[in-house]
Amino acid sequence: MQRSLKIIAIIFFVNSSSLWAHSGATGIVKERMDNFKESKASMKLLKKAVRNKDFDVIVKEAGSIHRWAEKLTTYFPEGSNPHPSEALDLIWKEIDRFELRAVDQLEASGRLRQAGMERDSKAAASAFSELGKSCKACHNDYRE
Repeated sequence: MQRSLKIIAIIFFVNSSSLWAHSGATGIVKERMDNFKESKASMKLLKKAVRNKDFDVIVKEAGSIHRWAEKLTTYFPEGSNPHPSEALDLIWKEIDRFELRAVDQLEASGRLRQAGMERDSKAAASAFSELGKSCKACHNDYRE
């Protein structure tokens, strides 16, 4: 019985640590963290939808990411990097390059949404891959 309680406590701690990561965030930092969290959830749904050729979900979730990509850079005004932000200061030193990364995400999500509307599973898989690469590239360069 005691072993079971320890396992439950460990599971709770591991799963709740992601909740603590954003604790204390306020204002624009909290808003952008929340938007990134929603985008991550959309990517999980998209992965499954692309695999299952669920074009309705592809259109919906790619559209959600596309809308976020359209405004993403506005959530990074100068001086908006207090803790618990996970953004690197390099964003503001390379703002033009950062904005190009956002354009990559915008274009890839647009292609994915279009592929979903056209019910083209091959194009959807390709666009999903591009979208994932755009997210990863930006996170590799600009996130702690």
